Amino acid sequence: MSKSEINNAIDHLFRQEYAKLVSLFTNRYSSALIDQIEDAVQESLLKAAKLWSFQSIPENPSAWLYRVANNQLIDQLRRQNKSVAYESQNESVEENVSEFELEEGQLVDAQLRMIFACCHPSMKLQEQLILSLKLLCGLSVKEIARALLKKEDAAKKAITRAKHKFKTEVGELLVPEGEAINERLDAVLQVIYLLFNEGYKATEGDELIRHELCEEAIRLAFILTNAKDCHTSELNALIAMMLFKAARFPARTGKDGSLVTLEHQDRSLYREDYIQWAWKFMQESSKAENTSVYQLEAAISSYYTVAASYEKTNWKVIFQLYDGLVKLKPAPVVKMSRVFVMSKVLGAQKALEAMAEIEGESSEVQSFQALKAELYAGVGDFDNASIHLKKAIEQAQNITEKRFLEAKLLNWKTPKSV
Repeated sequence: MSKSEINNAIDHLFRQEYAKLVSLFTNRYSSALIDQIEDAVQESLLKAAKLWSFQSIPENPSAWLYRVANNQLIDQLRRQNKSVAYESQNESVEENVSEFELEEGQLVDAQLRMIFACCHPSMKLQEQLILSLKLLCGLSVKEIARALLKKEDAAKKAITRAKHKFKTEVGELLVPEGEAINERLDAVLQVIYLLFNEGYKATEGDELIRHELCEEAIRLAFILTNAKDCHTSELNALIAMMLFKAARFPARTGKDGSLVTLEHQDRSLYREDYIQWAWKFMQESSKAENTSVYQLEAAISSYYTVAASYEKTNWKVIFQLYDGLVKLKPAPVVKMSRVFVMSKVLGAQKALEAMAEIEGESSEVQSFQALKAELYAGVGDFDNASIHLKKAIEQAQNITEKRFLEAKLLNWKTPKSV
């Protein structure tokens, strides 16, 4: 295994195991020890990165990480004279591999408890989101800052404040029941939604899609289905939306990693198993009387995914769905998506006029500039199209997306042969 392959395997393992281990140890010890628990888990991953760069990865890397993190945590507690209070909860420091493998049910339960602990009612919604992204998803300060549109310094301070509340106010980790679940479920679903979106279109880096983030979001959503009171129409719709989008992943990038737009994607590469799975969750979601944001987004995703071709996409129905979605969720990104679909139904000129209505709240966003460039190109004004595309290129942080925009600009500048 090459060094890059080892690094990718470790990174994938980090995303996969970080939340599981933090949740398990927080349940076993105490929410008050969250800093020590995070340090121990991160230390185990650091040791793994050093050892596995020149040694083979163990057959059960999860168990290896668990034992190393557990021993590290016990050492920390002993040095801080806290071992007396917590050693009784650690029945076996030298837990063996077979015992760890049998704890899948315990792991699911621990993560369910952790999900709702991060969304404890004593914390504000922003604090709930920050904690969830940090503890459940293992996102870095930089990633959290991007996801919540904050500066890194502000995000770091917000994480510290949220963790202080977590340590002092959460107490015992429990899965709430009845109305208490409903009070927290909205925030939990929002966290999963944010995580998937960051993976679906990575804000920065070399890769367009961060598969591990999307997988983690889907995994967390499926964990929620284990709690009866969580299995709501909103959860079903969110899962359906993620599966419809994930079905298109194999076609979203070329063999060289370049971006492939929906118009040019090879639809034979779409994952049919994901599509069929998504339909089942859509059907379950449709049993609810009220229409939710997630149901509308899932329906929109389904039309994009199941159309026989780009030309046969039912833009009129998608436009109607966006009319409903923008009323429930008048966010800039939703308004921009609606304008794009408007251009397919009413034409680029009408869409340009609609762009003027959202200029103030979105003009500094890369996707706004890229869309405006596309619309100007649609009416044949390539001078203005190039101006806005250059702005989008300047704002682009994702390397794959930046290269795609640069290639488009070059294509617009190149005289077309008659």
